[in-house]
Amino acid sequence: MKKILCPTDFSKTASKAVEYAAHIARQAGGHLTLLHVVHLPIVDTSETALVASELLGEQMRDAEGRLVSLCREMEERHGANRGGGFTCDYILKEALLTDITEHLTKTSGYDLIVMGTTGGGNALEELLIGSNAEAVMEQVKCPVLSVPSTSEHPRINKIVYASDYAQDDIATLREVLNFASLFGAQVDVVHVNKEGREKDGNKDRFLQDLETAFPGAPLRFEEVVNKHRADGIKEYFDASGADMVAILRREKGFLRELFSQSLAEKMTYQAEVPLLVLKGRK
Repeated sequence: MKKILCPTDFSKTASKAVEYAAHIARQAGGHLTLLHVVHLPIVDTSETALVASELLGEQMRDAEGRLVSLCREMEERHGANRGGGFTCDYILKEALLTDITEHLTKTSGYDLIVMGTTGGGNALEELLIGSNAEAVMEQVKCPVLSVPSTSEHPRINKIVYASDYAQDDIATLREVLNFASLFGAQVDVVHVNKEGREKDGNKDRFLQDLETAFPGAPLRFEEVVNKHRADGIKEYFDASGADMVAILRREKGFLRELFSQSLAEKMTYQAEVPLLVLKGRK
């Protein structure tokens, strides 16, 4: 994860994501690109087209000035482009965020997207930022780290990985461990047992596979009992003092449950927890 794309709308929530992106880029010795998109509605008359064109030009000029200032801040505060261990630039496009992020990850080698997301509070901001985070996660194939508006300064000392005892967890854990190694972080592999069963053959096989695949790795395994997977992971996250949750996206559509209103009301990942979503490999 050495080439990082960080969409920003210059909001306070987005600035939290920028801080995380800079922290990761510095630790990885990588490259950070700040992305801002401008999107105007389709117009159907020449008069409204002229107004839209003028508005677009004004927005593009304003956004470029903000991006230049943000890059300069990365240089002055974090040493980007000045021997600080990573480089930084920006991209400004008239496009849909999902379209441009998918295009850039496919054609320009970006292997991590870091973006802000928010829960309760400002309903409009939740709709715009939250839905964008979900849409990008569903669209792109590379990992996406969503950073909540409530995050403090970037800290990655412990990562919770939510496991289903599935074989594809092993391949995903390799990615998580590689990411964790940038920060010397521990990874807690957590399984939520919904039934409270004492014996589970899948658990024994999974633990053996973990020991075989990652001998000596900074891994810890925990099983918690809860009727709801999201609640169980969230409770463990809070109790363990972890800094991030990593989860495998096995197929499109699962994020609809993760980002649903019912979960938002329960202080979910979207509002409370930095969430690293990785795509399953076929």
